[in-house]
Amino acid sequence: MPQTAPDETPADGAVVVVNYGSSALLARNLSAFAATPGVRVVVVDNLSSPDERAAITALADRHGWELVTQPNVGFGAGMNAGAARALALGSRALLLLNPDVEIDPHAAADLLAQAAADDALMIAPAVRHGDGRPAFSRGTLDLRTGALATRGPLDPDHEPWLTGACLALSAGLWERIGGFSDAYFMYWEDLELSVRANRAGARLVVRDDVVATHDVGGTQGAGKSALYRYYNCRNRLLFARRNLPRRAALRWLAGAPGYAWDVGTRGGGRGHALRHPATTLWPALRGSCAGAWLLLGRRASGGDQRVVESRPHGVAEPRRR
Repeated sequence: MPQTAPDETPADGAVVVVNYGSSALLARNLSAFAATPGVRVVVVDNLSSPDERAAITALADRHGWELVTQPNVGFGAGMNAGAARALALGSRALLLLNPDVEIDPHAAADLLAQAAADDALMIAPAVRHGDGRPAFSRGTLDLRTGALATRGPLDPDHEPWLTGACLALSAGLWERIGGFSDAYFMYWEDLELSVRANRAGARLVVRDDVVATHDVGGTQGAGKSALYRYYNCRNRLLFARRNLPRRAALRWLAGAPGYAWDVGTRGGGRGHALRHPATTLWPALRGSCAGAWLLLGRRASGGDQRVVESRPHGVAEPRRR
């Protein structure tokens, strides 16, 4: 593991955040971490504008955050850059955090400490909306159909996954599973990370006693954006290409029209989608076509192709503390 530079204050864990035009959210959600011992904050600025770059640079200087600046290369690649900086500075665990997620710094430190102590653990808090409604607890993915669930009991016949909005793991586990794939740009990369962790023998655990608040849409505005619809549909099929046997991937492709309709009508319902197809149904359709092109094209080779079983192993119920 990389050694801490002599002039750096040691930190047991690092909170890693990718910024894209979200400096106001970071000023609100990360400022309290300055007084949290043993926790370093690493912010990766995916360039959105010169003014935003100046704003996040000033915030980092004011609060002592480690800042990584780069072009807009997407969420997964941004997180990889932040994690690399954190590990180079000697961090033993990572807490991956969205700019629009708020978590108590002491709770974050607790997650980091638990992750640092166990190289076979990927851990997340219960995530709630600002009004207290559940947003994410235990995620499952049906590898046969591609159906996703974000709440409720785990199904032992489905693949478990944890949301990348707030997720902790040790430096050792991060390095073992290779971090995020940068092929997705945004959405579905946390599902692939979870699948790889599960296949590597890690336990995926949700701490019900720790709660993070997700200001959904805080980084893209209210409602479901066209980018959300496009990449959600595209990357579902990209995931299938990268992670499923050919026959199973084609089964997901057959279900793509229904999935596109579901994604296109989210955040407003059928009536809204039919009245505003250019920002609802059309991006979902374009994303599905782009994903189908990737799935039906020449198969990926080498490290780009990660085949998993069509039916996962049994999944134990996450432990509670």
